[in-house]
Amino acid sequence: MRPNVAFGASNAPNATLGASNATNATLGRLGRWPMSELAVLLAALAVLLGLARLAGAVTARLGQPAVLGEILCGVAVAPAARLLPARADTTLTAIAQLGLVLFLFAAGAHLAPSLTGTRLKSVVVPALGATLVPLGLGAVLALWLARRHAPAGTGPFVVFVAAAMAVTALPVLARILAERDLLDSVDGRRALTAAAVSDVTAWTLLAVAAAALHGWSAAAPLPVVVLLAAVPWLARRRWVARLSRPSATVVLVALACAAAAVTEAAGLHPAVGAFFAGVVLGHAVPALDPAALVTPVAALLAPLYFVLVGRAVDLGRLDAALAGDIAAVAAVAVAGKCGGAYLGARLGGLAPHRAGVFAVLMNTRGVTELVFVAIGLGLGVIDGALYTAMVVMALATTAMTGPLLTRLSRQREGV
Repeated sequence: MRPNVAFGASNAPNATLGASNATNATLGRLGRWPMSELAVLLAALAVLLGLARLAGAVTARLGQPAVLGEILCGVAVAPAARLLPARADTTLTAIAQLGLVLFLFAAGAHLAPSLTGTRLKSVVVPALGATLVPLGLGAVLALWLARRHAPAGTGPFVVFVAAAMAVTALPVLARILAERDLLDSVDGRRALTAAAVSDVTAWTLLAVAAAALHGWSAAAPLPVVVLLAAVPWLARRRWVARLSRPSATVVLVALACAAAAVTEAAGLHPAVGAFFAGVVLGHAVPALDPAALVTPVAALLAPLYFVLVGRAVDLGRLDAALAGDIAAVAAVAVAGKCGGAYLGARLGGLAPHRAGVFAVLMNTRGVTELVFVAIGLGLGVIDGALYTAMVVMALATTAMTGPLLTRLSRQREGV
């Protein structure tokens, strides 16, 4: 028996060596990046995240949203970013897309508390005004712009542009209200609920436009996304209370990515699945507070996405025609949102001053609009020129909000 034992023992090192070689081969497959390219990727990630935070902090000190600085940072670094190796640039884009998915999941979860029956009933008329009027004016504008800026056809283009005019940036709106101690006021709750209605309508229309590009059958997996997001609701009594915060964060991030993967596989944009999964989970498992758990993770990566949004802005193509389009887009956006919101608020029984405050708040486009138009560009619904026009519109309408609110406040105080 000893020879057999000796033979087995002699094979043990070989088996260990074989396992070691297999492990090394696996690690080799995972790390085939040339060292120089990997170094460039990590350095670019460090520089872009650092510059984005710095630019955001500067614009925040000036009383504007941080995203404005992040977009301008992207515009500034665009020439240098074109020198990145193709694989590094692709990887940065993938990381930025993950930041977008998590950001929109958190935004959807943040909307959920505003979509209760009681709140919706109290703001139905103002919300309809702030949603339907921009949609109608946006559709008319789109028919005029379609000849020059609709690479995928008039139908999806009209739906997308109309939806883009109806967007209100709820995250930026909530921040503005918090800074002015209006978050828990009647005016603040009214604006948040109406913004939720407008944004859910806009994102639903975006899904319709995306489905139209790939055939209407592409919308069939959407119920699967809802079912996937509703799984925690079916089992919340059993496991929610036992989850630690890190575990809950992992579960929510996994669900956001799964929902995004389903809509991406369906030919829609991954952000659509992430957004609606956030809305459903915000309702289904409020004890987890999905928005609060996922927002810190999204905040780490989302600035990279907004830098890339700025990088896609091409100011070199600015000419008389594009300047006219920018003016038209901005005018319709402000007239539709402010006019529709004011009209709806007045029909809903609000006094002129309160209706004015509501209109100014609903005109906040901010981050949500920027994400929206970037998705439209990625889907091929709009071209680069109109993308630039709509980014300028989003930044301008967001920058208007603070000064206009201050002016209305002074008028009320008689200053």
